[in-house]
Amino acid sequence: MNGWTTAHAVSLLGSGSALPGAPIATDTLIELQERRFGFTQGRAARAIAHRLGIASRHLARDWATPGEGTRPGDGNPDLAARAVAAALADAGMVASDLGYLIGHTASPAQPLPSNVSLVADRLGYAGPHAEFRQACTGFANALAMAIGLLALPGARPVAIVGSETASPFFAPGAELAAGDIVNLVQMGDGAAAVILAPLAAGTARISHGWYGAIGLDRAPGLEMPAGGSARPQQRGPLPVLHHFGDVRAAGARLFGAHAGALADLGLALGDAAAIVPHQANGRIAAPLAAHLGLDEARVFVQADSVGNTGSAAIWLAVDAARRRLAPGETLLALGAEATKHMFGGFRLVA
Repeated sequence: MNGWTTAHAVSLLGSGSALPGAPIATDTLIELQERRFGFTQGRAARAIAHRLGIASRHLARDWATPGEGTRPGDGNPDLAARAVAAALADAGMVASDLGYLIGHTASPAQPLPSNVSLVADRLGYAGPHAEFRQACTGFANALAMAIGLLALPGARPVAIVGSETASPFFAPGAELAAGDIVNLVQMGDGAAAVILAPLAAGTARISHGWYGAIGLDRAPGLEMPAGGSARPQQRGPLPVLHHFGDVRAAGARLFGAHAGALADLGLALGDAAAIVPHQANGRIAAPLAAHLGLDEARVFVQADSVGNTGSAAIWLAVDAARRRLAPGETLLALGAEATKHMFGGFRLVA
C-alpha cells in the first residue's frame, strides 16, 4: 500500500459525543423546505432519502432564513467543546490534564483563528492545540499526529475531536441541483472526541492505524469552492458541490484500498467483533457486509439516525459501538472521504 501505516498502540481512556438540538425527521425537514422556502422537489428528495436510509439527523441551524448561521450554543466550537468535555468525564479527567488538543473539521466557525483554538477557550484549556481542515478522514491524520506525540517520553494525554456544522452552508430554495438535494437529506451536524494516552495495562487501546489516498489527478467528489483565497468572497451560504455519482463510483476502490492496508498490517476483518464503516448512509451495512463476506449484524451503522456527520462520523460511531464490546473484543474503523478520495482506519481493542 502506498500510504502511512503503524502498529503502534495507545490507550483509549474515554470518548464522548455532542449533537445539536432534538433530532429532526427527514420528512419534517423536507416539509419545512416546502413551507418556508417554496421547495418544489419534495418528491425527488423523499425518493433520495429513502434510498439513503436516513430517517433523521441533528442540525445546528433553525431554517428560519436562507443565510442563517448556527444557533447560539450550537456552533462548531460549542459542539466540539461539549464532546471533549464528555470524553474527559468518561476518562475521569479535566482539561488541564491534557498535553495536546487536536481538532479536525471542514465547517469551522470562521477561517481564523482556528476552530480548535475556540474549542480550547470554551474548555478553559491553555495548552497547545492543532487543527486539520479535513472532513471524513480527518480522524486518521489526527490519530497519526497523536500517536507521534504519545510516543515521546513523558507524554501527557491527547484529545482528538472531530466536529461538523455544515448545515449553514446549505442554501435553500425552490429548485435545487441534484447534489444539493442529496446534501439536504444526507448530512447532519455533531461532534465526537476521544482521549488517548501512552499505552498502559488494563485499558482499551487503539492501534494499527493507516491512511492513504487514491485521488491523485482525480477531480474532487465533494468541494466547497468559495471562501478561500483562490475565489472571491460572497455573501450568504457557501455552496457545497456534491458530485455524488463520482463518489459512488469511487466507493468500491476505497474499500479495496482498505483491504490492502489491512493486509499490510496483518489484520483480518473476520477477527473483528464490529466493523465501523464510513457513515455515508443508513443502508450501507447490507451491501458492505455482502461485499466483505461478513455477517451484517457486525457492521455498525448509525447514519440512519444522525446522518452523515463528516469529520464527526467515525468518532461518533466508535463512541457508540465501543460501549457494546466485551473486554478484549475488537473493532475496526474504516473511514473514507470523497473530497480527494482518501481512506483511513484503525483497530480498537476494548
